[in-house]
Amino acid sequence: MSNPIKDSIFKELFEDRTVFYDFLKAFLPREITKQIKETDLKREQTELIGKDFSVKRSDILYKIEKGNAPKGVQGNGQDIYIYLLLEHQSKVDQLMAFRMLAYKLRIWERYVNSHKKESEQKGFKLPVIIGMVFYDGKAKWTSPMDVKDKITEIKNMEEYLIKANYELINLSNIKEETIINMKKALGVILLTDKPNVRVKNAEELLKIINEEIISKLPEEEKEKFNKHRNAFIELFGKRTDYKEIEERFEELKEMEVPKMFNTLEEIAKRDREKAKLEGVKEGERKGKIEGEKEFAIRILSKRFGNQLTEEIKDKIRKADEKTIDYIGDNLLEITIEELKEILK
Repeated sequence: MSNPIKDSIFKELFEDRTVFYDFLKAFLPREITKQIKETDLKREQTELIGKDFSVKRSDILYKIEKGNAPKGVQGNGQDIYIYLLLEHQSKVDQLMAFRMLAYKLRIWERYVNSHKKESEQKGFKLPVIIGMVFYDGKAKWTSPMDVKDKITEIKNMEEYLIKANYELINLSNIKEETIINMKKALGVILLTDKPNVRVKNAEELLKIINEEIISKLPEEEKEKFNKHRNAFIELFGKRTDYKEIEERFEELKEMEVPKMFNTLEEIAKRDREKAKLEGVKEGERKGKIEGEKEFAIRILSKRFGNQLTEEIKDKIRKADEKTIDYIGDNLLEITIEELKEILK
């Protein structure tokens, strides 16, 4: 299922051209990104791209305007589009290549409609569209990277296969060290969102983010993080499911960054201690129930002797708390037939 909270967080984040530019530089091939300047990027509306598709998704579209196209990229001299699909789903979409092609067709359709006169000329060409998928799910990405792999291949008809691939940015496959070494505000967001980050608890994650990234950010990046700190707080709150973060959200986003991190660490520590205490209580409760089960078996063994078989004893040990309470209340009155019946 789609995750609307993450959709809105990352859509807002990547609508910031400077953040999107950092993302491209980190994950697109360098031979392309080294020729793109941040000022080349112009954000486009995407409302029309998927209007006929029922799958909920969030997408970002930027255009590199005519004259600013990277050299050596097919379509040099024309507008180039970079289309990013944010895939916050628990299940891998096996039709992603088809969906990406469908979205590209909509972009081309809109491009043709806005260049009607030029499109009638012999030399008119469609712009290059670089399709990217940003995936932050836990499941391994198994969807084909090219639509041709979703088309039935028939001998001697290979030339009719459509080739249209996309770039996959799989957050699970990106090393923590790579994210930390970005020294970017974007790295804070990515590490907070990364599903398989190697930490013992939330406090350790906060410590790594604060000491290894935040403290080493250039001033420009610190300002950028402050601008998008809401995204960090929301993602951290969603990751940990701490109710206190939700309750104190407005307060947290107004704090100085060091104080915000100290407060989040205090919240994480309180939650860990609370969970530990609840775990102790739960262990004590389970221990009490286990003791009641063994006590019942001991008394019933004296009453029924060999009639209380090992099979019945095993069922008592596996019985739920409600059943054990009933047996305990009726240890001296219950018959072996009644015991067998309630343990079915």
